[in-house]
Amino acid sequence: MRVIRETQVNTPESMLTIEQGATVEVSCVDFAPFSTVKSASTRLNQRAGFTEFEVTTPDNGATIIIKRNKNNNQ
Repeated sequence: MRVIRETQVNTPESMLTIEQGATVEVSCVDFAPFSTVKSASTRLNQRAGFTEFEVTTPDNGATIIIKRNKNNNQ
């Protein structure tokens, strides 16, 4: 995953750099707050028409796990 930063991190654009089928683990300090990532995943999933991104946190938001699923309908 590549973090795209203009004046601040562009969360959706950064998430789109994750390869399909890959899972990444990032620190919210280095990337974005959990709520921002969760919101971005919801918008991207709506746009894609399937659950492309799954976002979880094992430690109350300090670490974020982002899984990008493959679209099996293509």
